[in-house]
Amino acid sequence: MVKWLRWGCFMLLVLPAWASAALVAHMDKSEITLGEPVTVTLSTELARASLDELKLNALQADFDIYRRSSDTQTQTIHGRQVTSQTMTLVLYPLHSGRILFPALRFAGASSRPLVLEVRSSSADVPHVWFKLTLHPERLVTRQTARLVLDIYDDGSLQWSPLWLPPPAAVHVRELASSQHEEMLNGVPVTVHRRAWAIMPLRAGSSVVNLPMLEALKFGNRLRYALPSLQFDTRPAPAYLPVFVPIGKIEVRSRPPTGTLVLNRPVNWILTVRGTGLSAEGLAKLLPVLTDNDALRFYPAQIEQIGDANTLAQTWRLTLPFQPLRAGNMRLPTLVLPYFDPLGGRIESVVIQPPVITAVNPLWHKLARLAVIAGLLVAVTWLAYVCWRQYQRWQVRRASLRRIEAATDCSELSQALRDFDPGDGGLRAATLNQWLAAMALHHGENTTLRQLVQQLQACCYGVSCAGG
Repeated sequence: MVKWLRWGCFMLLVLPAWASAALVAHMDKSEITLGEPVTVTLSTELARASLDELKLNALQADFDIYRRSSDTQTQTIHGRQVTSQTMTLVLYPLHSGRILFPALRFAGASSRPLVLEVRSSSADVPHVWFKLTLHPERLVTRQTARLVLDIYDDGSLQWSPLWLPPPAAVHVRELASSQHEEMLNGVPVTVHRRAWAIMPLRAGSSVVNLPMLEALKFGNRLRYALPSLQFDTRPAPAYLPVFVPIGKIEVRSRPPTGTLVLNRPVNWILTVRGTGLSAEGLAKLLPVLTDNDALRFYPAQIEQIGDANTLAQTWRLTLPFQPLRAGNMRLPTLVLPYFDPLGGRIESVVIQPPVITAVNPLWHKLARLAVIAGLLVAVTWLAYVCWRQYQRWQVRRASLRRIEAATDCSELSQALRDFDPGDGGLRAATLNQWLAAMALHHGENTTLRQLVQQLQACCYGVSCAGG
């Protein structure tokens, strides 16, 4: 009996404490716009358990828990210590509409449910919507696809960078972002584009879950839930080597031009553009270039060029080689395979073998020396001819000056007989001999003969006309 009395007294003492250990939930706003936060305060007194142990799984369907903090205070009331606990939750709704904040149970008590109205837009917060797409939609293992997130707003929001957590067995590479304006249903909107290159490494179903995306407007933080995307990956053929790229590749060949020098290394450059390429894969993709009696090959040099933040990447393959003999020779044919996911078969890019010409450096130097020597001989001969012509011109000019300077018929006759065109071929003892020499070299000239006859008549009279 005493035992039951003591138990009853104990129950009477703790019953008021249990009765006051209620869980009270308070929401600072009953109506917000999607993107804005709401603060919920949970408070309790005289609870033996800690509010930190409160399970919030029921909130995750409609809210993102941005921040969670708790505080405990102990005070003396009517000579008895009373402990009060407070938990503050900063929540962002995941969608618009009427959202129910559920009743939460804690230490045998339960809070009352709360109702929150979430508008899609307001005067301060614009309407925002998202579109997540994948191209192509169905993939083959190791095939690269483009994942695009388009964010539509009125252009007043500043969006934060977005990190995409890679799904299991999926390689993710961020691509360049962009922004443009367009008309949507007759309304101008700003489209902010975020993009990634994704490559599934194994077959099966994968889900892309993007984290909450933050934006700022006039210093106010807004947060939005993004759509998720599920895609399927079928296995690549078992016979396909792992270094063969999935998807078409483009190859541009730039062989060396001009005449090459024997035993001097030169580069053959290939530019390869495609998706899912790597330096290790390209090294295995290249056929083995074996030496022969005409060419010696060296290991290829592979480097990525151009913008790395694009879906298709560009690589430069430098193939050094050395010509071992002079003459024309053909470089080997190169075949670079790739797997066509649409056709489901292996295709190839065939690089036609270019023809090169190599020369022996010794014979090349001798030929150059011969050409130089020939040019020197030609220049010397031309200079000699010019000098001889100049001398002849000087002699001819002196003879003409003597003819011009003659003051009487006798001096003119002597000047004509001494006339030298430059080679000494027309000097004569008499005018008739000089006239015969002129006719021999330059043809018969009747006018000149008449002038000579007049000069003879002037000098000697008729008696000397036949001299």
